Amino acid sequence: MTPEQIAEERLLPPHTEEAKADIAAVLSKAAVLEEQARTFIRKRPVVAVLAAMGGGYLVARLVSRAVR
Repeated sequence: MTPEQIAEERLLPPHTEEAKADIAAVLSKAAVLEEQARTFIRKRPVVAVLAAMGGGYLVARLVSRAVR
């Protein structure tokens, strides 16, 4: 399904053609970023896992400090 088709399926009023174009642009950029992430993970799976663990650790530390 293309970003344009997804944007068309959304129930937007007819006066929001500009919003449809914006949604399509965001979805297109998200698809490009997803493909870049998949390529990176395929090329460097260990680095990807370590980065995810490090990011999770940092988020957990920040949340635990905010809860105190």
